[in-house]
Amino acid sequence: MSVWRQVQGAVDVALPTIEHDCRPVRRCWSWVVAGYGLAYAVLLVLGGRLGDLIGRRRLFLAGMAAPVLTSPACGQWS
Repeated sequence: MSVWRQVQGAVDVALPTIEHDCRPVRRCWSWVVAGYGLAYAVLLVLGGRLGDLIGRRRLFLAGMAAPVLTSPACGQWS
């Protein structure tokens, strides 16, 4: 449950920026939070299944390598 609280905290911190950039109606904020939670839950289940199929260690190493390999490319084109 503590990981979910951290994720939810990140969404709560981002809400003022979302409001400023997108100007959603205040009642739409619950949809933003719910959509983020749904995406997080789906990716969590997908990650668990991939860990079962290819192994937790290999999935962890791939997850650690992806940002390391893509960050220089993003820095080059920004």
